[in-house]
Amino acid sequence: MLNLENKAFQIFGLPDSGKSTLANFILNQYGKSAFVYDTLAEFSDEPYDSYVPKNRGSVAELEQVIRNAMACRRYKLIYIDELNRFCPSKPAPLPQAIADINDWRAHYGLVFGGAARRPVQLNQDLTELAHYLFIFKLTGKNDIQYLNDMSEGLGDLVKALAPYHFVVLNPGRDYQVYSPVPIEFKTSKKLTA
Repeated sequence: MLNLENKAFQIFGLPDSGKSTLANFILNQYGKSAFVYDTLAEFSDEPYDSYVPKNRGSVAELEQVIRNAMACRRYKLIYIDELNRFCPSKPAPLPQAIADINDWRAHYGLVFGGAARRPVQLNQDLTELAHYLFIFKLTGKNDIQYLNDMSEGLGDLVKALAPYHFVVLNPGRDYQVYSPVPIEFKTSKKLTA
């Protein structure tokens, strides 16, 4: 596993490409010192802590829960699933709690991560300030162009990825392809109404 200590990361990819499986793998590495804001109720409560929002569209609920998770000082990793729902692309501002954790996570001794299907739907401060981007297959022309602008050839590579393989874009903006995460980390919860 990459050294994520005091780092930020984002995970992108088409539905059923492996995003949640990778997130579950990372969360398992941190055990009870990991917290997930489980927007779609697909993560387990073991070995890490998860919170399923009462209103999965509420930015106020997200902010309160994230502030509480940061304040308890127990967590070393805070992860938000479907982050683009709360932090859409600019010119929309980031919710203050997310701006704080994104800007000052190292001062809190935190790893901060999130997932979105498409990089162009996520606030650019989260994408461009992330140390690592984990990118599964994407096919949208705007996403491909955005990734090619970020690192030459990245978007073209992502478009051609084999199922469940992913690219890691490193802090130096070089990248490499990784094989699928072991299937035992596949999440199993299903969205409830």
